[in-house]
Amino acid sequence: MPKSKKNAQNNLLARLRQDYPDLTFISGDRYLFHPPTTIQYVDADDYLLLLHELGHYLIGQNDYNQDVELLQIESAAWAKAKELCAKYHLTFDESYAESRLDSYRDLLHYNSLCPNCSLNGYEDEHQTYHCPLCGASWRGKYQAK
Repeated sequence: MPKSKKNAQNNLLARLRQDYPDLTFISGDRYLFHPPTTIQYVDADDYLLLLHELGHYLIGQNDYNQDVELLQIESAAWAKAKELCAKYHLTFDESYAESRLDSYRDLLHYNSLCPNCSLNGYEDEHQTYHCPLCGASWRGKYQAK
């Protein structure tokens, strides 16, 4: 990795630690927000993902009961990352954020497919999908939690 990118990441981390003293930033193998106050990041890698995880902390809503709520939370965290990019004078890549959101859209679509007839079902408040055509019920095959 070029030294300048690593220095930029380190400078951003220093600013974030200063601006958010209640948060703990730890180096790890992936980007994660661990409620209530820990953000894990990959060393000198991707400031957009770092700001996205900070976005999870700032929106304060990370629990969900349905897959569609997860997509809403992820969208809100990316919107917050966009605001943070403006605050820290960084470039926000809209297509990158949308590609990350696509993985959640794909999960929602795949989980909603009826295993019997392949029609899209609806999810109830108990994370169970129901098919309006054949009456089947099933749990989502993939969970993002």
